[in-house]
Amino acid sequence: MLFLVTAGLYPSTTQLPVPLSSTLALQATRPVASITYEVDQISSYVAEMKVTILLPVGAPIPPANTPAVGLVVSPPIGTSFTTCPAPACRSEPNGVSSWKVLLAFRPFTSPNGTFSVRAHGFGGTYNDVNASVVAPAVIYHGSGTPTLLTQYNIPDDAKYDWSVFPLAFAGLTFATWSEPVTSGQISARVADGTDFANQGKDTYHTFLAGVILGLAGGALLTALQETLDANKK
Repeated sequence: MLFLVTAGLYPSTTQLPVPLSSTLALQATRPVASITYEVDQISSYVAEMKVTILLPVGAPIPPANTPAVGLVVSPPIGTSFTTCPAPACRSEPNGVSSWKVLLAFRPFTSPNGTFSVRAHGFGGTYNDVNASVVAPAVIYHGSGTPTLLTQYNIPDDAKYDWSVFPLAFAGLTFATWSEPVTSGQISARVADGTDFANQGKDTYHTFLAGVILGLAGGALLTALQETLDANKK
């Protein structure tokens, strides 16, 4: 599965909030090669999640409109869908929501589901120094070992150092992370990136501001001392 989330912009002096993860549960009647999850922040307070399923290369395509994958999507606790049609969608008193759909293959397309939630900076945040995104938790019932592809829209994503959870692909406007869904289940995983070039600039500017403040304070003390000395005369 692939989860893509578009991040909100925060000043570099602001501590980035810890991104919250979603959970995907899939039951497939055929082997699945990859699960792609994308999230786009389509407005200030609405994010759109899209899940796309791909079969292995060379696998026969199921008959058109034949259900191939059952998918249940649960956003982070406290995050609600913009619409929640019953009985497919359920909201529990504890803040947990879930939406179940059947994904079917169509000629020349892959099955996918799209879900909108009320959220800002859903699943990821970034500024000119730091970036933080989260890949969803996945529960997979079916044959094969799918690859989870998580994609976020982060401008100049390659400038960040993602050494703990390296990028599978870095574009000009989005980044993709890849990991296998081993044993049919993986936990949510956070990817943190740092732009060390901008971090160094910020450190230098902070140091420079301190020096200037110190010089200004010294000049003020000197002027004050001169004033006191003049008054004594």
